[in-house]
Amino acid sequence: MRDSDRANDEASELTRRRFIQFSGLAGTSVLAGVGILSGAEHALAAPSLGLAKGPDPKECGSPKDSDSLWQHSQMCHKKNTCWQNHADYVVLGGTKSKYVNYILVPTQRISGIECSWICGSSAPNYWSAANYYATKPPTVVPTPVGLGINSKPARHYNQLHIHMARARLEAQHDLAAQDNLAARTVAHWADSRVAIRGLSQKLGIIPHTYRVLIRPGFHHDNLFAMLRTMLKRSLGHGGTTAKAQALMQYQTLIVIPRAAGGYYIINSEKGLKDLTNPQLAGTDTCDPLLLMHP
Repeated sequence: MRDSDRANDEASELTRRRFIQFSGLAGTSVLAGVGILSGAEHALAAPSLGLAKGPDPKECGSPKDSDSLWQHSQMCHKKNTCWQNHADYVVLGGTKSKYVNYILVPTQRISGIECSWICGSSAPNYWSAANYYATKPPTVVPTPVGLGINSKPARHYNQLHIHMARARLEAQHDLAAQDNLAARTVAHWADSRVAIRGLSQKLGIIPHTYRVLIRPGFHHDNLFAMLRTMLKRSLGHGGTTAKAQALMQYQTLIVIPRAAGGYYIINSEKGLKDLTNPQLAGTDTCDPLLLMHP
């Protein structure tokens, strides 16, 4: 088996079973009373109630925690007053800005990207759900829709949330112009380096270095598990899943549509370097590539 095949198999191992149930299913009827669409046009699967053990409170946070985003999302979920309401996630207003943007928040207590449960087969496909709701009233985001999650050091709230906002034009242009530098397999994702311009609120439009993977879609992929697999490969022969998991907290992950078809799966961290472009640094936030700030 080739390295690329082995890496793709590893990344897909958790997705071939239950993960596929959470997206891309036409005609799935959602439980009554959760406040979202059902029927043939509904692209999300039924809630995952009672199917598997949830996140470990010691690692991912306790339901009793006082994090304001966690508390707010739980309150509007119970009252069915969120912008979108599903048993596994809700959609809330995002960053206060002149630009339209929202966030998708799990109804499970998950502190953030560092929670290993989101890499497992029991986790809903939060990315597919965010992409779906970004096209459904009343939470429609202008196209092309970008999705992103921040690292633990860069985020403002300790409840996992995926930003839903328009992808910045500069980022779209740079990705298209350097399409040949993007990896086509998970096996090569760790070695890819692409300079992409985005907004720094202090410095204006500047480039950062990213790892970029092209995928035909992600509705049946666990992007968190794929990211962890890539990080394990980046560590070389001594890499383990445990070591890769320890690095997850420092990662940002972004999804931007590819004009030629498919999607760019984009990752960076502050310590990421490009030996061919050493003056550039990585970043641990998705904000530069998404239209959320002036």
